[in-house]
Amino acid sequence: MAAKILGVLLFLPLLVSLSLLAFSLTPLNASKSMPPRVEWIKTYGGAMGDVGWSVRQTGDGGYIIVGSTSTYGSGSYDIWLIKTDSTGRVEWSRTYGGSEWDVGWCIDETRDGGYIIVGATMSYGSGHYDLWLIKTDERGLILWNLTYGGAQWDVGYYVQETREGGYIVAGCTRSMGSGDWDALLLRVDAEGGILWAKTYGGPYEDGAWHAIETRDGGYIIAGYRTPRTGGLADAWLIKTDGEGSITWSIIYGGDGDDWLFSVEELRDGYITAGSTGSYGAGDYDYWLIEVDEEGHILWNRTYGGPGREIAWKVVKTRDGGYILIGGTTTYGSGDWDIWLLKTDGEGRPQWNETYGDMGRDRGWGVEQTRDGGYILVGYTTPQGARHWDLMLIKLEAKNIRRTRSILILLTIFLISSTTLTLYGIRKLKFGDIKVPMKRPSLFKIKLSLSLPEHPFFHHA
Repeated sequence: MAAKILGVLLFLPLLVSLSLLAFSLTPLNASKSMPPRVEWIKTYGGAMGDVGWSVRQTGDGGYIIVGSTSTYGSGSYDIWLIKTDSTGRVEWSRTYGGSEWDVGWCIDETRDGGYIIVGATMSYGSGHYDLWLIKTDERGLILWNLTYGGAQWDVGYYVQETREGGYIVAGCTRSMGSGDWDALLLRVDAEGGILWAKTYGGPYEDGAWHAIETRDGGYIIAGYRTPRTGGLADAWLIKTDGEGSITWSIIYGGDGDDWLFSVEELRDGYITAGSTGSYGAGDYDYWLIEVDEEGHILWNRTYGGPGREIAWKVVKTRDGGYILIGGTTTYGSGDWDIWLLKTDGEGRPQWNETYGDMGRDRGWGVEQTRDGGYILVGYTTPQGARHWDLMLIKLEAKNIRRTRSILILLTIFLISSTTLTLYGIRKLKFGDIKVPMKRPSLFKIKLSLSLPEHPFFHHA
């Protein structure tokens, strides 16, 4: 089942649920706000498969993207790092890998101006796949790299720089732990030395997709847990202390497959997102859950239609709401389309939009930009092609007013004192120009204006 849903991923444990939960099915027609406009769309790639998994806005206002490429590099797939300016123009790019499959899942800009990348490698290390952590400078040149794993599969999905320096990594391991697959949390110092590694899980298939440092110095992990052999996956949150020891652990789910792929800390709890096959309207729906500091559900909502909707990332927005990105087969124009959903602070939809062509398009990463807009990364299948291109989409800030500077030269003959009133095409009044006079005169007026739309003059 999971192999079909997540088949675009290059390697994943077979996600395989229990439990019951009250849920809220949220109608999308409750959303009345229009989505922000697309500022620009860029695609990157060649004749083979090229995918973007993670994006961050950088300190200089540009963007750093990590993904996978089979067009460039030296292997079947290589990690692909792309640095762009604020308009999406490529400043530089680099590939990392050997002759086999190497994939980068997540990137973070570090305080020294460089970057940290996590993924997996088949070219290096000791197992079939090893977790691969790469630290670069500001130009993408490798400062150090670390492989971690045993004889089986070991994969890193998420990395974050910690407050004390160093990094926390979430992933899955088949080489360590007590089960077929276990969730993995790895703590690494600033030079790439392993401080500790923890695994979590039972005898079956379990995994971690996302982990962040919390204000108390511990960590919160989002993933999945399989309670029995041959069973389905339950969504799973794990809270640990600063050494990775479990503080609490809670599973959520019903009689279908349920996963959590992303988690963010709130002032007094956590927001987490994924997909549910137990609740909602369709095969799989977006699933958004707010929990308190102990993991107890405060509210949860599902979003979707009769098809499949998979939410990969949730991000807190500056207005107190949330933005979710993933893929949909219900909405849009293609087999799969990127689906972006904006909610308020209680999960009520504010707006949603799909992006894509007639083929397969998926969204994997989103971040709110400093101008109040959004940057999205994923992939698109060009029309008629049989390969993917990495796609980067920049959305404007909501309700932004476009301005245009214009120079107006007027020659007018006035008989009496009057007022010229400037109107827009929707009859919005922008301002008045008062022309005092004592006798009929010929006036020449030079105006330099910044206006939100093309104006015309009306003589009052």
